[in-house]
Amino acid sequence: MRPGAVLRERLRGTRRALGDRDLARLLLVWAVWVTVDWATLITVSLLALDAGGPAAVGLVGAVRVLPAALLSAPASVLADRRSRPRLLAVVCTGWCGVALALVACALAGAGLPVLLGVVAVGSAVGAAVRPTLQSMVPTLVTSPADLVAANSAWATIEAVATVVGPALCAALLGVLGPAGVLGVLAALLVVAAAAAAAIRSPFRPVPPDPGSARTAWLDPFLGFAVLARPGLRLAMAIFLAQTTMRGLLQVFVVLVATSGGGSDARAGTLFIAMGVGGLLGAVVALGLGPRRGSRWIALGIVLWGVPVAAVGLWPQGGAAPVALAALGFGNALLDVSGYTLVNRLVPDHLAGRAWGAFAALGAAAMALGSVAAPALVPVLGLGGAMVLTGLLLAAAPVLAWPWLRRLDDLVGGRPEVVELLRRVPLLGALSLVGVERLARASRVRELAADAVVVRQGDAATEYFVVAEGGVAVRRDGREVRRLGPADAFGEIALLDGTTRTATVTTVAPTRLLVLDRDGFVAAVTGHRPADALARARVADLRAADRERARGDGPPAG
Repeated sequence: MRPGAVLRERLRGTRRALGDRDLARLLLVWAVWVTVDWATLITVSLLALDAGGPAAVGLVGAVRVLPAALLSAPASVLADRRSRPRLLAVVCTGWCGVALALVACALAGAGLPVLLGVVAVGSAVGAAVRPTLQSMVPTLVTSPADLVAANSAWATIEAVATVVGPALCAALLGVLGPAGVLGVLAALLVVAAAAAAAIRSPFRPVPPDPGSARTAWLDPFLGFAVLARPGLRLAMAIFLAQTTMRGLLQVFVVLVATSGGGSDARAGTLFIAMGVGGLLGAVVALGLGPRRGSRWIALGIVLWGVPVAAVGLWPQGGAAPVALAALGFGNALLDVSGYTLVNRLVPDHLAGRAWGAFAALGAAAMALGSVAAPALVPVLGLGGAMVLTGLLLAAAPVLAWPWLRRLDDLVGGRPEVVELLRRVPLLGALSLVGVERLARASRVRELAADAVVVRQGDAATEYFVVAEGGVAVRRDGREVRRLGPADAFGEIALLDGTTRTATVTTVAPTRLLVLDRDGFVAAVTGHRPADALARARVADLRAADRERARGDGPPAG
């Protein structure tokens, strides 16, 4: 297929994916959240300036970020244990209350301590928003291509809202004042809460294992363990390197803008250039496919590093805005490809905690960069610090390429295994993204003829799919059915929490695909349509077994 035809097909797929009502509602919530976040930052900073001077502005900025960073991992447990749309609606409603409290602060001329307290409460209330939103994205799409489209739309909305939020604030401040701006933001949050409540997600929270009560305190930290898994470990290292550079860059850009007779206004121009490049990159990313994501991740990192080094070499004139626009472009490619990779690798029932851990690590890395920049500049000079850190970052994907390129094979799963699992009726309701996750977690077991796979009465720990050969199912010594390729067994005991209800033996040399209990049960019971299908199948199998036990029907051959 020609490149133009490929692009047209991908754009048609993008329009189809974004036409889903529930995904559109999710993206609306995200658009409102980013817009409100930026407008609130500016408005509250102005209130802080009046209450305590320039130092108070920095204090408000820190209080606005720190509680959310510290609570993102614990709060993200709610995203895996509660209804995600309902959680979003509650948080948006809570933040509407925070906005109204800020209105009261503005009208009453509240002092800095009161303002800081309200801002801290808002930061804590909003800690679960981003992990919840990001964990919901893969549950509302059906294929990896749709997931790329959704993440591209996510990045586009973020870029647009980053401009709209400050612009809306600036337009309203002169007319309504700070209290009026915050009132408008409260109204927008009501719209977001209504949109969130209307989302219908197939995801259903998986209840915790009753035997895990003693280790429940470890739940908030489980996301960090997920991010340390093969594949994700490398992706996280790359993301954290980029986030550290983001912290460095916030300091570098201000220093570049104000050096050589520059002004604070130039810093705004440079950040705007990054935003414009990000918007362009997000639009281009709409045409990306789900394959070869590692290349786009590598390119995104290079486009983060090289422009920083270029600005270090040529800080004045038009080179800096152009370089930072290229950086914004690369950031969009990195976000879309990187988020898609994480979404495809992380199981739905752990996604909230994984994204919560990601947010916590990202905040720490950004803080590290912000602290490191003032320490590097006196030693290396501003240009030297930018060139050194920029080139180190740009070299990272080149040095890691032998491992980075393997992510494409890992994320897609083995094609033959994916195809086999898609033929299993019990898994028919799962999305392709969900089936790929099961395929990656599966393993193959080769057995000779007449081998016992499971025994009636034994504990159940695995689910089996016949890839080649066949098996006989016997209950109380009587053969009740035979299974061949693409047939599966073991779901009754796993889903009902009982022991094995039958003995299964091979009737020929057989190759089985094996799924562990936890992954299988979480994938099926955590997806409403798949769970309904599985429960119906279990009921049918039990009814058939009862009929055969009464002698009312012939044994299956």
